[in-house]
Amino acid sequence: MYCVIVGGGKVGFHLSRILQAQGHEVSVIENDPGKLEALERELGEAAIRGDGSRPSVLEGAGCRRADVVAAVTGDDATNLLISQIAAKTFGVQRTIARLNNPRNRRIFAALGVEGTVSSTAIIADLIGREVATRELHTLLSFKSGEITIVEVDLPEGAPVVGKSLRDVQLPDGALLVSVLRGDDVILPSGATILTVDDRLIALCSHATETALREAVLGA
Repeated sequence: MYCVIVGGGKVGFHLSRILQAQGHEVSVIENDPGKLEALERELGEAAIRGDGSRPSVLEGAGCRRADVVAAVTGDDATNLLISQIAAKTFGVQRTIARLNNPRNRRIFAALGVEGTVSSTAIIADLIGREVATRELHTLLSFKSGEITIVEVDLPEGAPVVGKSLRDVQLPDGALLVSVLRGDDVILPSGATILTVDDRLIALCSHATETALREAVLGA
């Protein structure tokens, strides 16, 4: 998968490293010389200097072949513009925009940008869910919350610990995306055996979150 990230601050920098660790091809666009220098040391030619809100810069970064464009600058208006250009000008099927102000989510959705992520909203959601479950956390929501990416840490005694994924019955509508084990990112297969302290990243519908928690952690 080819991912174009616009914004080389802390979010863009760490996002690019995670995606590369998962084997994806990544380019990061950044206009600030200081940030670009750090990106070049880490990413080499994958770091591109330029204003990511300009179509010519996006095209130069290979936006036409991108599977995903993630606009993660510190300005919501810029992220909105980048997402719209990527989708409408270059036909990118998947765009993700960082929201610095979660109140802007409805505006983005009304203008056709459904894939948004707000760290403020995520933290607030985590606080609320921490009281209720303490183990299953929402990382990102799509399509107005109908689809979510969740994470769960496997404690000792979880029913799936020691089992291979082929023997784990996940609910319909839930898909295990990756397993984080220490510093390793594992793309799971049926032969993957789950261990204590594994962090599971899963995609599920909102309706299956409870069933997923019960399947992985028990009642």
